Amino acid sequence: MTKELKIFTAGVAMGAADQTVSQWNVKNPDFPAKLSPGGSVAGVKQYLAGEAFDVLIVADEGLITSLLMPQEASGYAVFAGNKMVVVAGPNQSIDSTNWVEKLTDPKAVFAHFDPVADPGGYRAVLAMSLADHFQPGLSKKLLEHPGRLILTKPGPPGTGPVFDYIFGYYSMAKKRGASFAQLPEVMDLSADALAATYAEAEFRIDERTVIRGAPIAHALAIPAKAPNPVQALEWSQLFLAQDFSALGFLPRQRLVGSLWPSERI
Repeated sequence: MTKELKIFTAGVAMGAADQTVSQWNVKNPDFPAKLSPGGSVAGVKQYLAGEAFDVLIVADEGLITSLLMPQEASGYAVFAGNKMVVVAGPNQSIDSTNWVEKLTDPKAVFAHFDPVADPGGYRAVLAMSLADHFQPGLSKKLLEHPGRLILTKPGPPGTGPVFDYIFGYYSMAKKRGASFAQLPEVMDLSADALAATYAEAEFRIDERTVIRGAPIAHALAIPAKAPNPVQALEWSQLFLAQDFSALGFLPRQRLVGSLWPSERI
């Protein structure tokens, strides 16, 4: 029976993870890797509920520190940064000079992903919560806009809600080549120097977990119950060797703790 390496990946890292899977599977046909994509919060909770993953690639390092460490992970590798932008939908345009006007138009419909399940969703809420630092009163206009949509599970193609604009990551906007607006640094969650300002905004995922604004850091961990830790480490090293800046991400790399728990050596 062929063994399998199971990789959970957040959508933001899907392209890089898929490329690594292809490289791995060519070299390891008898031990192939398989991707399980989804929202990072949901993925971590799936693991905690008993689903076996060899590698967890999440959009927010904070999920590892708050939900997995130290019992379920002894460390993680940050592989990239990012920033929040607003992307135009079909037949729309938006840029850094008119995004306020576009989003506050009473007829506008703008979306973001589910903040309870997806860091891209709660980062959109955090960005809107920080908008008062750019223009007083703007946070309320955005968060209480009647055209604000929260996207949950996608349906079949062509059946989802229609929107004019969507909050998303810079890396994904660059990859798709769509019209997008870069947000002011004070709300785009990109700058280490503004970490204290970002931390003023928060979002509660559930009764026990509150997420505070922070510079965006995407991260990878090998969980404590990984069925195949040796292969997980080899796959992770292949993934981390990629040029993430060339893929549209912001440079941000560091190792926190140990990616490979010492008791497994």
